[in-house]
Amino acid sequence: MQSIPLVRKVILAPAISYLNSEGVPVDRFLRHARLSAPNPDTLESLVPLHQVCDFLNSVARAEGLHDLGFRIAGHLGMEGLGSFGRLLAQAFTLHESIQISSELISRYSSGQRIWMERHGDQVRYSQKLVGLPPQDPIREIAHFGFATALAAIGVARGTDWRPSRIELPTDPIDVGAYVPEFTDIPVSFNQPQTSIWFDQKWLSEPLPALDSSGRPLADANDRASLITTSPAADPIEQLEQVIESTLGESEMGVQLIATKIGTNARTLQRRLAGHGVSFSRLLQAVRFRISQRLLRDSKMPLTEIATRLGYTDLSNFMRAFKRWAGVGPNDYRRLHYGHE
Repeated sequence: MQSIPLVRKVILAPAISYLNSEGVPVDRFLRHARLSAPNPDTLESLVPLHQVCDFLNSVARAEGLHDLGFRIAGHLGMEGLGSFGRLLAQAFTLHESIQISSELISRYSSGQRIWMERHGDQVRYSQKLVGLPPQDPIREIAHFGFATALAAIGVARGTDWRPSRIELPTDPIDVGAYVPEFTDIPVSFNQPQTSIWFDQKWLSEPLPALDSSGRPLADANDRASLITTSPAADPIEQLEQVIESTLGESEMGVQLIATKIGTNARTLQRRLAGHGVSFSRLLQAVRFRISQRLLRDSKMPLTEIATRLGYTDLSNFMRAFKRWAGVGPNDYRRLHYGHE
């Protein structure tokens, strides 16, 4: 079973916001990529990075938006990256911002790596997409990551910071068209990763404080939540996370999940068989685990739990749960959580 790079669904929010403002039929492109728009309950859920790349590439190609990644980043505040962004926005210095990014990026996206190197008096800040199939289009997501890095560094926060050199993993573009103050900065293209070079003095330069009025700030729970809900390291557990974020979709099944991770149903089933598990059993395991969590809430009706698990009929959920636990969900609530 191959690893499945996952990313928080909140990454779709600025893209959808921008595309809606431009009158782009975003729902059609979401359906093509087998994605659904995030809502407040699903912003931090995980989806395959492959799907996000497919979605952005389809929009860019169909709408002629070859600078889509930069356009989306223009609609992004750091809090638009969810709890990861809120933690970044609190950094005092560029050094702390990069440290937070390097430490927590795998909790936000397991398909990306961030690191920093020192070369004499120069610092090289790098991002790299990992784990994606070679044929996956990465231009839009790479440009989005580059523009987001500039925002995290402080370009969008009013600093006079300037890089000395830029490296991008994409075909040539006019960077100065999107960041006018970078017009005269040398840029190398088709590189192994995105890299931004700058003088080390900027590492300790205080970043301007963000205006906190009207925006959510990071709290003590953000870091803990980011860590406990981060992408799994084991491929089977990663697949379970994909299934969990897909529950409730009308076409839920092995074909849909296979498409989401960039393969076909037969290949997925063969890989699962190699691990001694079937897709049907994996789906049941995810549903049982989530139902246990939802049943803790004594006010949540069983009909809502059934819907969240992807059942179209309450009786089907009731029968499945009794088969798993030996008792119905109401009795399970009473026995384990003291709820009548």
